Amino acid sequence: MPMRLPSGKIVIMGGGPAGVFCACGLVELGLKAVIITRPRPFPAWEGMSERPLNSLRHFGFPQTVASLGPLVARKSHWNGNAQIQNREYILNRQTFDRALLRDAKAKGVHIIEGRIEKVVRGAEKWHISYGPQTLTADFLVEARGRESRLGRARMAGDDDHVTAPATSALLKSYHVPFGHSAMTSVAAFPAGWAWYMRDGQGTAILQIFVSSEKGELPSKEGLDQYFSRLTDQLPEAEVWLRDAQAHDNKVSVRTAAAMKTLPVGGDDFLVVGDGSLALDPLSGNGIFYAIGSGLSAVPVINTLMRRPEDKELALQFYRERIDFAFEGGCLMGKEFYASEQRWPEEAFWKRRSIWPPGEEPPPPQTTKTCKRPVVRDGYIELEDVIVCADHPRGVWQVDGVPLVKLLDLIRGGSNDDDNATEFGVDKAQVTSARKWLTVRNITG
Repeated sequence: MPMRLPSGKIVIMGGGPAGVFCACGLVELGLKAVIITRPRPFPAWEGMSERPLNSLRHFGFPQTVASLGPLVARKSHWNGNAQIQNREYILNRQTFDRALLRDAKAKGVHIIEGRIEKVVRGAEKWHISYGPQTLTADFLVEARGRESRLGRARMAGDDDHVTAPATSALLKSYHVPFGHSAMTSVAAFPAGWAWYMRDGQGTAILQIFVSSEKGELPSKEGLDQYFSRLTDQLPEAEVWLRDAQAHDNKVSVRTAAAMKTLPVGGDDFLVVGDGSLALDPLSGNGIFYAIGSGLSAVPVINTLMRRPEDKELALQFYRERIDFAFEGGCLMGKEFYASEQRWPEEAFWKRRSIWPPGEEPPPPQTTKTCKRPVVRDGYIELEDVIVCADHPRGVWQVDGVPLVKLLDLIRGGSNDDDNATEFGVDKAQVTSARKWLTVRNITG
């Protein structure tokens, strides 16, 4: 028998960063959120930049913060140069994801552990089957990462799925002596690039990213031998794997190309995280973008459920955000790949140094005012914004002060004291907003 949930129930399929941040934000707005997820079936590790840590602390995820591994300097071997480039936290994703769910539960999100078998939209509700159980829900959030199916199932045509050259990540785990300190390193080689991690607790992983167009990868039975051939081509592996012993001969494979899938949502569903936008792992910003996706989904869902008349505006806001992030991430990836110039005719590097195709990035946006969808009091609303070179999507307010309205008042001769009274804010907030305009030569 289906389990009928209270009116307004939202089911989030997937318990990663995007799904968890989305669920917690919805609960804060007084909506009922349930996460259905299953533990990762295999070990997974990645590097996390420092930016997401600020979000985890700001939004109150203490157990997740405590789950982070050590912060290490990442050594880069790229285009013949070896240098320290950026810092990153070593993340055991199994540990990290469990901590996320504990924090979410503490915030009032109901967590169900199970494998989703079937999703069907009924006449009025969604029906989500997991094991022998079925839930019904008013709104569905697809947050199962790159394997998300909901957006693809509702695609209108081939143009709705954009992907970079097919890439797969091959991963193998190793035992290393406990005396080996924590570290990460990235290196390029003719067939692709690799990321090596040592956690300082006796575990190391080597992840190799290679082209995986049809026919380029061997069968499952041949993966270990193929992985060995790749490490033979990777000079840094000799140092990385010294004194290391493989856990076993298993090599796990996952897709790793940048991709974007439309539609991102509809009347009663939204796709968040990697299911709508997945960036190239080379950027190192996967967790950051996942958190941002979950946060931005909250006012969109709130608008779709409570102000359905603003559906198109809400979906426009979410779609534009995804398009902007995807374009910026892909152009950044193109620069990264083009900066490795030792093997320009090798298929892996040749394809990626010219993708996405087209001209150079468009010229900087000229400054103008226009109306754009923004987040206001938990909803998506249309407001006057200022568009400029460093903010091509537009800025509505700074420090709580609407910029276009402030600009009109300044041009009318008012001062900061008068404007603070007009907006009902402190003078310091008006000063901050005015300086934002001044440094961009927008006042006057």
